[in-house]
Amino acid sequence: MNAKEMYRAMLNLSAKLFGAPFTKKADARLRFHKKIDLRHPVTLTDKLCYLELFTENPLKTSCTDKYAVRDYVAGKGLKDILVPLCHDVCSDVNDIHYESLPEKFIMKATHGSGMNYICEDKSKVSREEILRYAQKWLNEDYPRACVEPHYLKIPHRIIFEELLPGEDGIADYKIHCFHGVPDYILVCKRVGGLKCYVYTPDWEKLDVVTGSERGIGDIEKPEDFDRMIEISKILSADFDFVRVDLYDVNGKVYFGELTFTPESGVIHGCVDTFDYDKGKLLRIEA
Repeated sequence: MNAKEMYRAMLNLSAKLFGAPFTKKADARLRFHKKIDLRHPVTLTDKLCYLELFTENPLKTSCTDKYAVRDYVAGKGLKDILVPLCHDVCSDVNDIHYESLPEKFIMKATHGSGMNYICEDKSKVSREEILRYAQKWLNEDYPRACVEPHYLKIPHRIIFEELLPGEDGIADYKIHCFHGVPDYILVCKRVGGLKCYVYTPDWEKLDVVTGSERGIGDIEKPEDFDRMIEISKILSADFDFVRVDLYDVNGKVYFGELTFTPESGVIHGCVDTFDYDKGKLLRIEA
């Protein structure tokens, strides 16, 4: 067991012994050096964690499911932005037909974050390796479900999507929306290490990112940015807060995911005033 696995095991034990709220606050202190106030939530971090722990929304759970969310997106008239599947959804590794998979694909577990396997050349990957990852994911809950309990209600399944050109290098546009209104866009690029930038919907750069992930210079506004904003309005209309992740690949917009607790709900890597100011935008009943 490596250090990350040991830490996650400690979190799960803490949640069982002391409850999710205590563990959520401890995790935020240890990992991000952030203090969370769940009694009188003020910052965006406070409010996202409060909503996660003390409210229930079945639609949020189904839209976190990487397979079920496809029906939600299609139901909003946006089927064209879905990355095509290249295999039937599976809840049993015996149903995975490795031979039918294309030369390039991405395998994902539907019930967690970070459970992804990118295959750029199937000739260099064995069937056993693919099935080993799939079985591992099917057997376990999302490792941080103890502090993000809505993940526990998602069925354990495996999906296979076509691999977008330059999957590892394309920019990820994470549009943060409050009550159906896009407010800021976190742009992440992973070429040569993760670099992050924050822009307004008018494509004005905000100098709020701190630390080693702070991107230098500017990012060119994507060709289909106006459509991305419209898409984010459509997909966020049913929620108090959601992050809409989109890609712009060769002039076409693709859907990534909907996220309700980015980074476990802890806003970090930005100046402290950013967390406080954005907290004013999220209306909750606490």
